[in-house]
Amino acid sequence: MSQLYFLINISGGGTWAFPNDNKEEILDKVNEPDNEISALNENGELTEELFNDLYLKIFELIRSRGLLIGKDIEINDVLDEDDVFLKPDLMLPPEDLEYNEAILLFKNDGLVPG
Repeated sequence: MSQLYFLINISGGGTWAFPNDNKEEILDKVNEPDNEISALNENGELTEELFNDLYLKIFELIRSRGLLIGKDIEINDVLDEDDVFLKPDLMLPPEDLEYNEAILLFKNDGLVPG
């Protein structure tokens, strides 16, 4: 893990860097819709429309606050000197995750621990 950045990887959507100073804030914000989806799913109240609205909020936040590695920031800027490969702190499924797949993934803590 980079000392300056924490990394979120979106399957098929790149790896995004966030300053470590904002880690808790970003994870809390990402966790809000994640927890809401999980709670609705656990209660049998998650509809496809609710899922689509809430799930997209996760990616909107990431894109609005993060730096896309290779476009907004160079890979060498986020790697520690001992690292050869990126080691994301959090890995998310693709943005186009299907509702039927989401029902299986969003249980208990959801995608983001905590």
